[in-house]
Amino acid sequence: MPGLPVWTRLCPVDVLRHPVVAGVAELLAAPDIQAALHEGQRAGTYPAEVVAALRRIGVAKLYTDEAEVFHLCGLNAIAAAVDGSLAITLGVNALALLPVHLGAGPELRARVFRKINDGAFAAMLLTELDHGSNLLRNEAAASPHPDGGYRLSGEKHLINGATHHDVLVALMRTARGGAVAFGDFSVFCVDRDDSVEALPRWSTLPARAADIAGVRFHGTHVPEDNLVGKLGDGFSLVQRTLTLSRGGISGLASGSASGALALALAYAHTRDVYGAPIVGLDAIADHLVAHAELDLVTAAMAVKAAVAANALGIGAAIYTAAAKLACCALAEEAVEQGRRVVSSRALLADRPYEKFVRDVTLYGVFDGTSHLMLTDLSLRLPQIVKVRDDVEPTLPRVAAMFAAPPRSLAALGDARAPVRHLDLPAHARALDAIDGGVGFTAFVALADALVALGRGLRGHKAWNDQGVRFALAEALAWLECAFATVELADPARRAAVGAPAWSSGQAVSPDILVGALAGLGLRARARLLEVAAVAGLPVPADMSEVERDLVAARTAARPGARAWVRAQVP
Repeated sequence: MPGLPVWTRLCPVDVLRHPVVAGVAELLAAPDIQAALHEGQRAGTYPAEVVAALRRIGVAKLYTDEAEVFHLCGLNAIAAAVDGSLAITLGVNALALLPVHLGAGPELRARVFRKINDGAFAAMLLTELDHGSNLLRNEAAASPHPDGGYRLSGEKHLINGATHHDVLVALMRTARGGAVAFGDFSVFCVDRDDSVEALPRWSTLPARAADIAGVRFHGTHVPEDNLVGKLGDGFSLVQRTLTLSRGGISGLASGSASGALALALAYAHTRDVYGAPIVGLDAIADHLVAHAELDLVTAAMAVKAAVAANALGIGAAIYTAAAKLACCALAEEAVEQGRRVVSSRALLADRPYEKFVRDVTLYGVFDGTSHLMLTDLSLRLPQIVKVRDDVEPTLPRVAAMFAAPPRSLAALGDARAPVRHLDLPAHARALDAIDGGVGFTAFVALADALVALGRGLRGHKAWNDQGVRFALAEALAWLECAFATVELADPARRAAVGAPAWSSGQAVSPDILVGALAGLGLRARARLLEVAAVAGLPVPADMSEVERDLVAARTAARPGARAWVRAQVP
């Protein structure tokens, strides 16, 4: 099917074999549907008619009894490649229902799923206007109701689906005392009624047609059996939910990068300013090459996060955090490269590219900001860089992840699931030892340097500098992206980790792959040098040689990469 995001090609599971996913892709490819979505973005109107059409083809199945990671992440990527407002309108259902999959008992789960299958949509009520990402400061409360159950009061804000969606999954304070504790919060499934006030919609820069608003509870009565999990388990349940949902957000970012690239390529192949299509200009071709490289990396890391989440559940935290951080940032850069190709027409509201310029900015703050992801990754650095008595072979562990069959969402939330980290240098060496289509030696040096610097920072005063920790955490994210990209886009390494081979015509351009990896290596190198300089630590590798190798590889691949974008006739 033409126009699909790179995510669908790299994914080891053929999501389009599911009739509903295929039906969604076919529906969203229709010109009249795209025109309706575009007009909705301009007018800022909720995409009710398109949502109704998606319900008719059975999209609810993907959220309820048939819900699993690959189909939901693929749905996010496919929708985001067409329209950001629709994408997050669909995506919020997966987010809101995750706590139900992970924590609800069979009876509550069945009741909620029955409503979704009957046509209801769900919304996740986490944030409050005054407290932002610090959920522990939230004030909206659930107190005992005289007739049994709970009485809800307070406001939630910046909620996707706040006025249109009927199943509200809300994090509420259920205990007060001295110092705030994790056990002070619980999650409830709330059926919208007259006591639930929908507050005025916010006017947003991105996703203008999405239903972003607030909710005010006026003593809303919630029965005891609408409590999700146990009383006081809410914060832990939300943490597990967000750990898994971040892979879905990276799918949104991936779809956005791919959708923007398709428009930029089409424009460059048809826009004639100097007597021929502008794709023939080297500067334009180079923007498209950079866009394609960023699109590839974003897709690979998003797919790797989905693979890890399916196999490891909440034990995939490092992959989902790295994906959320890197994919959202890279997608923004990708859209900027395409904007330079489309130029002034990317700023016109009646042209299709401008929606990507606006919408891509949402994903980086959705379900946790980049600062939260850097904090999460930096907290894991001590375990990642610790001295190991023996080195476990890494390829079998990665292959086991790829070999894991799709699992239901309910099976992914075991709070006891271990967070296991690969030995980075060992994995870099294992990938480098495979005779693939692209070199990987530079990443051995980069992995060695990251681990050595991480060990050098233990007990060092520079570890107290958040900027230093964040720089090292960002370098870790770029290395994880490099691993994901070479595992999924290089045929020999793809086979080594057990991912299925592509069908005819689906292979990734080797020149685009070389450039993508070089870009990641240069990003990681810059962050590692920054850490070494601020902390006054030696870099245990010749970073000048790493830079020369990466730049030389990218330079050698540039002619072939330009030829590739010029051959992508729309």
